[in-house]
Amino acid sequence: MDNSTTTGAWAETQNRLTPAGGDGVRGALRHSLRVFFCFFAVYLATWGGHYTSGDGAQKIAWAKVLLFGASAGVSPGPNGVYSKYGIGHSLIAMLPVAASSFIQKHTGIRCEAALYTLIFVANGALMLALIAYYLFQFYLPSRVWWTVSLIGLATTWWPYTKMDFSEPLVATTVFAGFVVMRFGCPALGMLLAACTITIRTDSVMLILLLAWWWLFEHRTLGAALKLGLAMLPSLMIVAGANYVRYHSVFDRGYAGERFTTPLLFGLDGILFSSGKSIFLFSPPLILGFLGWKRFRDRLTTRTDALLFLAIFATELLVYSKWWDWSADDAWGVRFMIPAVLLMCIPAVEVFERRRLVAGVAAAGVCVQLLAVLAGGLDYLMLVRAQQPQRQAVFVSGRNHVDFEDIRFDPRYSQIAGNWILLRHLLHIPPRLGPPELVEKNGTPLYDTLPPRAWSEAAHWDFVWARLGAKTQRE
Repeated sequence: MDNSTTTGAWAETQNRLTPAGGDGVRGALRHSLRVFFCFFAVYLATWGGHYTSGDGAQKIAWAKVLLFGASAGVSPGPNGVYSKYGIGHSLIAMLPVAASSFIQKHTGIRCEAALYTLIFVANGALMLALIAYYLFQFYLPSRVWWTVSLIGLATTWWPYTKMDFSEPLVATTVFAGFVVMRFGCPALGMLLAACTITIRTDSVMLILLLAWWWLFEHRTLGAALKLGLAMLPSLMIVAGANYVRYHSVFDRGYAGERFTTPLLFGLDGILFSSGKSIFLFSPPLILGFLGWKRFRDRLTTRTDALLFLAIFATELLVYSKWWDWSADDAWGVRFMIPAVLLMCIPAVEVFERRRLVAGVAAAGVCVQLLAVLAGGLDYLMLVRAQQPQRQAVFVSGRNHVDFEDIRFDPRYSQIAGNWILLRHLLHIPPRLGPPELVEKNGTPLYDTLPPRAWSEAAHWDFVWARLGAKTQRE
């Protein structure tokens, strides 16, 4: 064998396996703090500072009632419940709600939405810092930085730092628990990870997988008992919150919603549909799957690789059966955020394939910028409000563009819609299609609504831009 080839292979192996800076935990912690502040600055620069979802409004309403009681001026829903969602999210929201109330009382400045949405900016940076800390134990800093940059800028993680959904909070909390368990504190890690059950009760499946991962190498009754006791506080909080709302310890918030989607239909939609594919919205996931085998073959990360794949497979199978498998309103499939992020981590193993990595990274960043610049939900809200119409093909009449078109027809997808919004912001809107082509090929997305509707829906999604627009109106 050629000696130079052997030397090159050995050098590449060392480049992948040498831990951060050679100084262990302190080095990993130091580099991780740099990752946190770096991405906190990036996400703060693109921060939206406003509420984005009706789900979030219900969670905030419950937080206000918990803080201020009837004086909050919040009315419950028709069923007498303020929020059907997990109490954990409302508990997290209580701090910014209380702080904003204090500020408004003493200064007159209203900043509730701004302070609340800062949670998701910090959460985004924290998740990347945790991934970095984990990887810094095994890889050189340069490779780790490339990995967290790929995940932080080229997956849906970036747009979700601007939205008030629960899945990013679940992803960060579960991974934080995993890291604490991975590096020596199993009971504390499980206690932390189990908090996700209070945020989303369906995250219990992630907690059970995390327990399986730990017990796979620690098969003792004592270990199982410690993990079980660590889950107990969160389970008690969930049971108590359910009893207060429904007079039952069981969750009845989703009583009318079921796992009714045919499995193959849901799998096809989440994996391969033109409007919701997780590979389309988070291209680095491709690199994660390509690097997974090498990640698994290494002794130090073998069981971790199995855990990440198990979480991905479990979430995929479960949410493929859910009635709303596409998780709308959302940028891509938000249900899969924890699974996608974990399966992107093995991409750390494939950075020697530079052309492929560069192409995937460029595609991912471009997709995320469409949601970061123009607002990830603005196109969906436009469809709901304006009910765009398209010419029926080969028959007379017109049809509404609905969410089934958005899911499966690339002409009407979120990516296409946000691209039009961005073009309006850049003052280069598309042109209306020729009538003869519309009759033969169908209606282009831009033609389904008047140009004025597109223009009015297009807004730069930055807190400073929205404040400037508000000041001009006043």
